[in-house]
Amino acid sequence: MADVPPEASCFFEVDGSLPLLRRSFVEAVGTCLLTVAMVGSGLAVQTKLGAEPLGASVIIAVSIAGSLVGLIVAMGRVSGGHYNPLITIGQWLRGERATGCTISYVLAQIIGGVCGSIFATLMFREAIRPTIGESPTTVLLVSEFVASAGLLIIVISCARSSKWDTGPFAVGAWLIAAILATPSASYANPAVTIAATLAGGPVAVSLAKAAAFGVAQLLGLAAALVVTGFAFQDTKQSPQPRDGAEERASDQGHR
Repeated sequence: MADVPPEASCFFEVDGSLPLLRRSFVEAVGTCLLTVAMVGSGLAVQTKLGAEPLGASVIIAVSIAGSLVGLIVAMGRVSGGHYNPLITIGQWLRGERATGCTISYVLAQIIGGVCGSIFATLMFREAIRPTIGESPTTVLLVSEFVASAGLLIIVISCARSSKWDTGPFAVGAWLIAAILATPSASYANPAVTIAATLAGGPVAVSLAKAAAFGVAQLLGLAAALVVTGFAFQDTKQSPQPRDGAEERASDQGHR
């Protein structure tokens, strides 16, 4: 395998000239597998551990974090390894990703997450239906805001470090901590939150709760952008949008 070019950094694809369809497909597959790990581990521990919530939380945390680290390391060179609309939207807001690529990535992530939820639920023969009767609370919304802000601060900071190998492990470490330390269990990802409305087991959420979590997650993204914008204001500028050679050439022509 060739070395990663010096200009490459975490959560940016190494070759932005690759077809958008291919990069979006990788985002869909990665989000699908991440959701399989999340939903499947929840159903597995529900079946095997029963009334042992601490053990279940540890297993779910390790499963999600471990799968995410592996997926970013394995396929991050192709698409950047986001598997999370918050990361993609954050890059778009910072002017690091074109609008068309952002829309394609987010749609792919949501579709992949829904597919992963269905696959995992079918594997455990659970009914595929939205969870009902559970309303979001202020505590859970604050929890999801904090978890999302922390995740995005780590992601953006690692991207600014220009070191490809730091991001996956930093994200995995934060997720283990946040899943265990926050009341909401740190969904921190709109795609998997939407997918969780179709899931069974401990990770399932109601439609109302998913919608409220989505708002909290976007507010967490906004907070992370403020924090990292101040923290890195005197450092080297972020990479330009990596959405293909023609788009880059067009951007340069308009400057």
